Amino acid sequence: MSGIAGVVRFNGGSVAPGEIEAMLVPMQQRGPDRQSAHAEGNAGFGQALLATTPEAIAEPQPWVHPETRCMVVSDSRLDNRPQLLAELSLARPVDDIGDGELLHAAWQRWGDGCADRLRGDFAFAIWNPATQSLFCARDIMGVRPLCFHHVPGRLFAFASDTDALLALADVPRRINEGRIADALMGDLEGIDRTSTFFLDIERLPPARTLQVDASGARQAEYWNPLRDRPA
Repeated sequence: MSGIAGVVRFNGGSVAPGEIEAMLVPMQQRGPDRQSAHAEGNAGFGQALLATTPEAIAEPQPWVHPETRCMVVSDSRLDNRPQLLAELSLARPVDDIGDGELLHAAWQRWGDGCADRLRGDFAFAIWNPATQSLFCARDIMGVRPLCFHHVPGRLFAFASDTDALLALADVPRRINEGRIADALMGDLEGIDRTSTFFLDIERLPPARTLQVDASGARQAEYWNPLRDRPA
């Protein structure tokens, strides 16, 4: 699995590419094929790539839409690419269209509901500079990890690993002793789907989307096996 990282500052501060590059260093084992970072204004994304598909090699990420400047980064393997490409009228050869462009087109078409249209493993983030808002999503089984640190109205940072978030000076290193106790007790491990070993870092649960802007963060569950099972 690849590694992804990103920072958004909502208090008027800017993000330097060096900050994102520092977050990628702890994830070098995730991305032996390519590491890249991109920052514009108050947002920056990065990817440590493990290339397992032709489209991953063809499309460098972070991917930026040339007109809207929306920025996308993903750790993904989308199994219904042909269906998505047809529904979104993306007529180029399938291997020429990377997951960044495909996820952006799905988000543009279906908005918050785009995650429920995806089949496969994924964790991704899309930054919209026009609305100063961030959209994140994680696959239904939680195969691809996504952790985050949030200071409402000031800072939102995300990454595949907690070590990447701890590379930021803004993220405290306070230990979550309760989470450690859960890990040591086999009956409790796996019940809590949000906490990490650090008090100031959370996990986005599987089958969840996350909307973040200057006013706060809002999570939504887009799939539930009990609620959404066939009749």
